[in-house]
Amino acid sequence: MPSNIQTYQWTGMSKTGERRRGVIQALDIKSAEAELKSMEIEIISIAPTLHFTFLHRRQKIKTKDVVLFTRYLSAMLSAGMPILQVLDVIARDQDNAMMKSIVISMRTSISSGATLADSLSQFPECFSELYCNLTRAGEKSATLDKVLNRLVKYLEKTQRMKSKIKTALIYPITIVIVSLAVSMILLLFVVPQFQKMFANAGVPLPYFTRLVIHLSDFIQSYWWLIIIFSALGVFGIKALKEKNEYVADKMDAFLLKIYIIGPIIRKAIIARFTRTLAITLDAGMPIVDSMKSMINIMGNRIYSKGVAMICDDLTNGHQLAVSMDAVKLFPNMVIQMISVGEVSGALADMLNHVATYYEDEVDVVADNLSTLLEPVIIVILGVIIGCFVIAMYLPIFKLGTTI
Repeated sequence: MPSNIQTYQWTGMSKTGERRRGVIQALDIKSAEAELKSMEIEIISIAPTLHFTFLHRRQKIKTKDVVLFTRYLSAMLSAGMPILQVLDVIARDQDNAMMKSIVISMRTSISSGATLADSLSQFPECFSELYCNLTRAGEKSATLDKVLNRLVKYLEKTQRMKSKIKTALIYPITIVIVSLAVSMILLLFVVPQFQKMFANAGVPLPYFTRLVIHLSDFIQSYWWLIIIFSALGVFGIKALKEKNEYVADKMDAFLLKIYIIGPIIRKAIIARFTRTLAITLDAGMPIVDSMKSMINIMGNRIYSKGVAMICDDLTNGHQLAVSMDAVKLFPNMVIQMISVGEVSGALADMLNHVATYYEDEVDVVADNLSTLLEPVIIVILGVIIGCFVIAMYLPIFKLGTTI
């Protein structure tokens, strides 16, 4: 999201002659002045301030803000409104201060002669290369309103798919957290009680029981150290993934192999790939440009590299189906349908069919994930609790035998 948002202290006169002052957030001083003029404020003075930034939390631009912006833009352009008037209306109705500043900045840019696509490209954190390229294609073909309408549907489907994936991932992560919490409770509160009982009884403890007791003693003594190292480990892995390409590739490849979760991610990526390619082809973008725009939106480095390889093959004159088959990342059914689409001249329709199929597959698996993972959950919790029960009751069984 844009990180160069600034806060300005201003003083001005309203149209009724009343003197006013306040603060405003904008990307630059021109955007701030344009926003104040849209509020019918005659500016007396305006200057950046640092104090307000620390007192007020910046609003972030979410995907839903971009979707709403695109929907309003498409609807009003379809109604025949001029682009500058459309942006004025959208800016006035924005609750998000940062988004409002971006829209005003775009209006200023367009009024100076820039195209909508060029204005959007100034904010890559909000509008992806794909978004800008589709807008540019719509402007060139004079079908901007139709392209934006398709883009709205695409963004909504993509957002829905991401929500499904997040929901699917939350469940196993919750199980892991619960398992760790149960283990910690047993080690911190239950095992010490048994340890006191064994000490009073004076029974020799089996190796497995001593191992669990030592683990309990360690956690009670160094729990703070465990928390610190865990936090460092999480941030370290994240930093390593961002800076080391080899590690990032291995981690993304591992994600695709995880039981149940891997297939969901793979199907979601294929759905995104086919849906995105379909909408770009419908908008009239050349297939090579479409593929280039898709490299950074796949959500997995393995597939991003695969798309880059496909793009190179297409540049060298190969067919899409042949190039996809060469990277070994797509099921045979997908490749066959795309091959049929290329031969019949209905590639975009075939891509939409494939995307719908895989989106439905993700929906079904995500909705039934709890049922699919239930046996695994039972085994994990059973093993954890079973190990503690065995470790604590072995000495009691031995004491009963001795008596």
